[in-house]
Amino acid sequence: MNSMALNPLYETMETLLEQHERMLELSEQKKQAIIRNEVNRLTEITTKESRLLKQVITAEESRVSAAKAFLLEKGIQPSEENLKLSHIIQYVTSFEDKRKLSSLRKKLLELVERLKLVNEQNTILIQQAIKFNDFSLDLLMGDDQEVTYRRPTDTYSNKGVNLRTFDSKA
Repeated sequence: MNSMALNPLYETMETLLEQHERMLELSEQKKQAIIRNEVNRLTEITTKESRLLKQVITAEESRVSAAKAFLLEKGIQPSEENLKLSHIIQYVTSFEDKRKLSSLRKKLLELVERLKLVNEQNTILIQQAIKFNDFSLDLLMGDDQEVTYRRPTDTYSNKGVNLRTFDSKA
């Protein structure tokens, strides 16, 4: 028998799955934009990610509310620890509900892991791009050494250095 309080939990979990799938798609697009050095496209994707992240936060708040309602229906006082889906599943009595919630939880965890991996790859690509840009700038700018030619035996002090402008034999 399906608990009425589980329906909102199912709905928010499915919403979270869809949102995380879109986040993964955006992260993959971001990876390609970084590789191709498409700065405008990267900015556009980042803006979309920010909007989607706000939606994920809202959906997570809904999930927590649904979990609280379920626990209260069972006569259990909600706490930070028992609001986790792994704990909610323990309080579900129906095998079918346990299976469905476990499946949703597993899919979401897998998506989060894949998302984490792609984001780590993107971070590495960005760090490499920064290093490449720094290297390129160093090549273009050169060292801060003196630009004029000086014989290697010349020193900066005036001791023993003949600073004639013209050679007298000229």
